[in-house]
Amino acid sequence: MSFTKILVSALCVWPLMLQAAPSTIELTNGDELTADLIKHTDSHITIVHPVLGKMQLSKSKISRISINDEVSEVVATAETTPAHAEKEAEKAHDDNGLFGTGLLTGWERRFDLGIAGSAGKSQNHQVNLGFTADYESEYTRIAHRTAYFRAKSEDELSDHSFYSSVNRDWLRPSTPWFQFAGGRFDMDEFKDWDYRVNGNAGVGYEFSNTDSFLLLGRTGLGFNQTLGGERKEFTPEGLVGIESQWDMNDHQRIKFANTLYPSLKDTAEYRNLTSFDWLLDLNSYAGVALKVGLLNEYDSATEQGIDKNDFKYTVSLAWTL
Repeated sequence: MSFTKILVSALCVWPLMLQAAPSTIELTNGDELTADLIKHTDSHITIVHPVLGKMQLSKSKISRISINDEVSEVVATAETTPAHAEKEAEKAHDDNGLFGTGLLTGWERRFDLGIAGSAGKSQNHQVNLGFTADYESEYTRIAHRTAYFRAKSEDELSDHSFYSSVNRDWLRPSTPWFQFAGGRFDMDEFKDWDYRVNGNAGVGYEFSNTDSFLLLGRTGLGFNQTLGGERKEFTPEGLVGIESQWDMNDHQRIKFANTLYPSLKDTAEYRNLTSFDWLLDLNSYAGVALKVGLLNEYDSATEQGIDKNDFKYTVSLAWTL
């Protein structure tokens, strides 16, 4: 399979297969709306309607919500004043999907581009491309990541790698416990393998989930298959991870994740993946942000002559798509 086909598949096919089912919202005036429920708080819900687009509704205007034939009564916890209703209406906007195609409607979509270089006594340049797509409703949370890295120093290629991952959480509104399943594909010219595929599944627990802060843990089982190069092996793995997201204010967001993959074949071997992202909105109206990212993977099974740590840092502009 060519690199182009892999990239197209990662960007389009995986997230499309994971779209959530619509919900039926019954309003207090007797009207009904059929839309995707993407966010649920103590005071309001956020939906994506096929005609009205993305909008917020106060719980004081809703009598019940039906999702997959499960009906829940809604009790308003905050009064909606005309000023508040007007503010909610201002937030509503049309979402026609990725590039107006209707694909990934209701998802938070971003494209990242970072370019750096220098010339003089030494010449080097690097470029990184990224695409993220996140979706969340009352019963579903999906995170998709795709990234490409290329770097040259003195006309010598020093980095050429790509990865694409997707993870789905099955949420239960009445409990902080959830189930998850995920997978990732890697390509790297500077490893002792050319390609790597891994998948995993398990259970998770939300220690905190508010409008501004999320902290959760995961544990499960999976596998790691390396292909090409000097290393071609199948490794059953465990998984222990922690993730957090802090919306510091309306313009800044921090994400952190660390996942340990201990080998179940050799207890002395393990992988550890750490990521950190800081996002600063530069122009909310235009959807432009500054993104600083750090990514490191430690692989104890790496062959001699290759660094066990693979550390990457990026500074890029991010556009909301």
